Amino acid sequence: MTRRRMRSRPSWWLALLEAAVVMPWVALALRLRGYAGTVRWAAGSSPGRPAPHAGAPPPVPVLVVTSAVTVVAGRRPRGTCLPRAVTILWMTRRRGHHVELFMGVSEPIGGTLPAHAWVEYGGQPLNDTADVRERYQVLPLPPTGH
Repeated sequence: MTRRRMRSRPSWWLALLEAAVVMPWVALALRLRGYAGTVRWAAGSSPGRPAPHAGAPPPVPVLVVTSAVTVVAGRRPRGTCLPRAVTILWMTRRRGHHVELFMGVSEPIGGTLPAHAWVEYGGQPLNDTADVRERYQVLPLPPTGH
């Protein structure tokens, strides 16, 4: 679905408004409650739908949420990959779709360890490029199940 067609949908505008409200709350929750508590809350919105099979195309509601959250994240200061990923997790699970949160690290640069968070549907990154697993070593995380 093209970006233009997606933005013509009322559901995209509603998702944009929701993301504008939820993403700052998620960023605050990550600071106050920490990663585990925030992700447990976000993943708890899952209705228990089974995970999609590998390579399954993301349904339109998942694409709409990802697009809306990406627009909101683009208006925020740097360092938004984790709040963005957790917001996508919460909003898509709330809509009844199973997505998975991933975090990874890459080779240290100048004394810092680059880290990144992203969300996948059926093994396909939603908010990053297809080669994200080549650029980052996936960290083992506790399951974000129900």
